[in-house]
Amino acid sequence: MKNYTLDIINEEHIYRNIPNAVLLILYIFIGSLGNIAVLIVYTRDMKNVFTSGRLFIPFLALSDLVTLLYNGSVEFSTELQPFWATTDYETVCKVNMFIGLVLVVISGCLYFAIAVHRYVLICKPLHGSPSRRVRVIILIVIGLFVLGTSVPKYIFSGLTKVVIKSERISNITTVAYLCGTAESFENTLSTNVYNYILTVNSFIWNISLAIMYIFVAQRIHQRSKESSTLKANTKEDESVSMSSDSVRSNPGINAKPRPKLVKQITARSITTFITNNRLSWMFILMTILNAVCFTPKLVLDILYSMDRYFFLNKDKLLYSVLHFFDNIFILNNVINPFIYGFFDRDFRNLFKKRFCLCLK
Repeated sequence: MKNYTLDIINEEHIYRNIPNAVLLILYIFIGSLGNIAVLIVYTRDMKNVFTSGRLFIPFLALSDLVTLLYNGSVEFSTELQPFWATTDYETVCKVNMFIGLVLVVISGCLYFAIAVHRYVLICKPLHGSPSRRVRVIILIVIGLFVLGTSVPKYIFSGLTKVVIKSERISNITTVAYLCGTAESFENTLSTNVYNYILTVNSFIWNISLAIMYIFVAQRIHQRSKESSTLKANTKEDESVSMSSDSVRSNPGINAKPRPKLVKQITARSITTFITNNRLSWMFILMTILNAVCFTPKLVLDILYSMDRYFFLNKDKLLYSVLHFFDNIFILNNVINPFIYGFFDRDFRNLFKKRFCLCLK
């Protein structure tokens, strides 16, 4: 039997969600084009992917594309139909929550692998690559970590009952079902422990990445300083040699010591510094944006798992703002191709050659 009251309430929430639904369409469209372009350039045109420090970029682009298409589609369908009349779609809810988290965790593991690879490449260049056995063990550990983090999400998720009121028609309420934490697990010890573990994992992940990239940045700065000192010494030796020749040719002229060269920090020097280490700075920026985009999602998911009415009790403006931050994690999968194009000159040139012949 059709529930007309629920249809009215769903329609009211669709009007609320129009801005975020439009943003999701833009995310999916722009992000899909960007990541597909990255995959085409890296698989067809980039010849030195595995030897130039770009090893993980094709895998990250593929992960971004799959995550964007799946999670973006799920979030978009939720914006259009937030409430259900029966519990017939509970399995769909569980699967969507599970696969969505699996994709997010895999993406996080890729960022961690990129940080480790960058740390070894910059700070431990003489360190040998791990053996095949070690690589297999690492893959098994990552697989167990992904499943161990995501399987509880499937168990705890489900359609939970809510009583909602119509905004336009007074004195009309109805019972509906919302995809979230199952009623039997809402605000229980098991879900609270699980949320605590997710929070701790996120904290450890961010701290570990920060520590590795701090070492990378320090090493880059040290190399730049050594290079600048070497150039300065070379110029000073040349100037001293020229001064000595001048004194020998003009004995009556007393040679005055030249002032020491002082390195000036200019816009050009900063640009040169970034350009010489562009891949490292690219990965650092991507990691920072990843943490910024996923932190609101983690916080809102925890709050929502503790209170099924967390979003529903808010006024229209706050409701839209919270949903915007709930979906902003998808933005991370959209902006990465633009970061590749900004920092990686080789990728940018190959992209123009393949897709923008008019810019040649």
